[in-house]
Amino acid sequence: MADPAHENGTQAILDRVARRFGSLDEAPAWYNSMPLPGHSGRTAAELTAQGRAAEVVAYIDAVDAGLHA
Repeated sequence: MADPAHENGTQAILDRVARRFGSLDEAPAWYNSMPLPGHSGRTAAELTAQGRAAEVVAYIDAVDAGLHA
């Protein structure tokens, strides 16, 4: 059975990333395959699965604010 918190975290992250890419089509590829700097090579999907979706959102917000490149 899927964890609703995980699913909600996933959707919130995909929605944020889709705004950056301008399309929901590219967001899942980023979510599943792009290692996030400062997170030991883990992807957003891996972090979310570990209950760390808030860290992914914070990373996205920092990038959007120009704090990470």
